[in-house]
Amino acid sequence: MRVIEGTPREIVEYEHLAGAGAETTSTEDNPTSPDHGTEPARETAAPDGSASLSPEDHVALMKFIYGRAGKNDVRTFLTERFVMRLLDEEDVVVAFGRSSKTFDGLADYLMIRDDGPQRYGAVAYLRPSNGGMTVRLTPDDIERLGEKNNPYIQYRNVALTDPYKINCPLADEDALNLAHELVRAALDIVRNE
Repeated sequence: MRVIEGTPREIVEYEHLAGAGAETTSTEDNPTSPDHGTEPARETAAPDGSASLSPEDHVALMKFIYGRAGKNDVRTFLTERFVMRLLDEEDVVVAFGRSSKTFDGLADYLMIRDDGPQRYGAVAYLRPSNGGMTVRLTPDDIERLGEKNNPYIQYRNVALTDPYKINCPLADEDALNLAHELVRAALDIVRNE
């Protein structure tokens, strides 16, 4: 469990210096988001293993969530709980989205990635500003999970080539639990393909 902040190029440089030897094919400024098409399918390596979230990373993550979530206390609370639960229960990396258009260089979303070989990039994008989570699943995946008619699931009207076809806003505790199941399902898919 680790939070990584920086442009893709900075992250690769850090991983290289740290001995992980990761490569990336991401763009220089903004990584591909669900609204900008598909991510590269080239296999890259993520840092090995998971570690507890350091105090500095925890503060940076909470600052990001609380700074981007606005004044909606419920949304802020659910976003924080969702991210911390993922970090506690899953082998994931949470990375800040980057932007050259904001005062702090950060975009309005968090990327949730598998903490293992990177074949597909993020499995989900989370926007604290609206509690929206976009996950790398298809309607067929949702049907296999038995959640086809779940009212929390929103089907995105996106290009056939866009792998991020499902939204699950963090509206309440039930939605948070469903979002966690969806991220776990997306992780299983990218780990087994």
